[in-house]
Amino acid sequence: MQRFEMIQTLLGQMLGQIDDIILLADDQRHITYLNDSAVKAFGYPREALIGKQTRMLYASSDEFERQGQRRFRVDAQPAKDGRVIRYRRRDGTYFYGETLGGPIKDPTSDNIFMFGLIRDVSRRVTAEHTLHSLHAITSSRELNFNERIDELLKLGCAHFGLPIGIFSRIQDGEYVVQRACHPEDLLEPGLSFSLSDTYCDHVYKADCVQAFHHVASSEIRNHPCYANFNLEAYIGAPVIVDGERYGTFNFSSPDPVPPFTAQDIELVRLIALWAGHEVARANDINALKEAHQALEKIAITDPLTGLYNRRHAQQVLDDSIAALATAEVDHPLCVALLDFDHFKKINDNHGHDAGDLALQHLSVLAEEILLPGDTLARWGGEEFLAILPDSLLSDSATRINLLRQRMKDSVVEYAGQRLPLSLSIGMTCLEPDDSATREQLIARADEAMYAAKEEGRNCLRML
Repeated sequence: MQRFEMIQTLLGQMLGQIDDIILLADDQRHITYLNDSAVKAFGYPREALIGKQTRMLYASSDEFERQGQRRFRVDAQPAKDGRVIRYRRRDGTYFYGETLGGPIKDPTSDNIFMFGLIRDVSRRVTAEHTLHSLHAITSSRELNFNERIDELLKLGCAHFGLPIGIFSRIQDGEYVVQRACHPEDLLEPGLSFSLSDTYCDHVYKADCVQAFHHVASSEIRNHPCYANFNLEAYIGAPVIVDGERYGTFNFSSPDPVPPFTAQDIELVRLIALWAGHEVARANDINALKEAHQALEKIAITDPLTGLYNRRHAQQVLDDSIAALATAEVDHPLCVALLDFDHFKKINDNHGHDAGDLALQHLSVLAEEILLPGDTLARWGGEEFLAILPDSLLSDSATRINLLRQRMKDSVVEYAGQRLPLSLSIGMTCLEPDDSATREQLIARADEAMYAAKEEGRNCLRML
C-alpha cells in the first residue's frame, strides 16, 4: 500500500500540470487522485471527490457500469483506442470526453489502481452532430428554401451559443435581412441597414469568414455596430452565388463567448457555401419556370395583337361549356364573333402595316372594356372571338356593343391618314339547358355576324 501511494504521488507530480483530465482510483473505482484540470472540468472541490466513486462523474449510471465491465476492471486488457463518454459537471451540465485508461498493476505487489485520461472533445462532438444535422436539413425534400434557411439559422444559433442568426442580402452598400432567427422576433425580412454599420462589413472587406468572440477586447471595439447594438460576439461568412458575392450568413450575441475554433469557422463557411448553392439553384429554377411560362404564353398568344390565339380560345370555350353543363355557373355563356369591316380596303389603300395597327388597336380597347373573366382571341385574319362566361345577356351585349362603338369613334392614323375602323358583330348565348356543341355555338355566332354585315355593317346582331 505504501508503494501504491508513492506511485500516485509521483504520477501526481508529473501529471498535475497537464491540460487533460487525469484521474486515479483504486480497484473499486474510488477516486484517489485528480489533477487541477479535473477539478476545473467537473466543478467540484478536490476534497469533495477524493474517496468517492467515479459513478458520480458519469452522465448515466449505465455508462459507469459499461465502462466497469469493458476497461475499468482488474483483469481488463489496456485499451488502445479512446472512447467518447458523456460526463456530468457539478452544475448539472454535460461535456463529452475522449477517455483512455484501465487497470495499472504494481509489478512488485498485488496492488492495482485505475488510471483514466479524459480529453474534453465537446466542441468536436457538437460539430459532428451539427454537421449531421446540416446534412439532414440541406437534403430534406420536405422543406422549401426559406424553411431550410430558417432551420440552418436555428442550428447555427444552437451550435455557436449565439441567439441571433441572419441570412442577409447585400447590394449597393445596403444590408437587407432575408431570413432571421431572433429571441424576440425583432428582425423581420426586408429590414435594412447600411452595410458599414454591421459587422458583416468586415466579412465583405476580407471576403472570408470573420469571427470575434469578445468585441470589447478586439480590434473592432470602435465599430458602429458595437456602439449601436452592443453585440459582443459575432461569426459570419460571405454567401457566394455563381461566383458573385450575394450576402452573408452570420450569428451574433450581446454576450461574449469562448474563442471560436477552427471547426466553428469551417462550419459557418459550409453553411454559407450551401446557402450560396441553394440561392443559385433557386435562381435557376425560377429562370426555368419563367422560361416555361414564357413558352406557354407564346404557345397560346397571337404574336401580332398579344391576344389569345385560336387554339387557346377553343380550349377556353370547351371549359366554359363544361362548367355550364355541370351547373358551376348561374348565367348563360355568351359568345361573339367580331369582324373588321372592309379590312381588305385598309390593307389595299394604306398597306399591311396599317392593317396590323388596326388589329392591335382592338386589343387595346378590349383591355379597357372587357372584364377580367372575359376572353378575346384572334380567331383568324381580321376575325376575333369573344367568350363572356357567367354574365347576363344584357350585360355581355352592352360590353361588346361598347367595344364596337369605341372602335368606330377611334382616331387611329397611319402615315398621316385616319383609318376607317368599324366592326360587325354576331352574338349568341348558351343556356344551361342548351346542348349545343362548340362548333354549333360558333356557327350560330357566325350566322349572326353575317346578318350584321348584310344589315349595313358596324352593328351587333344576336341569334
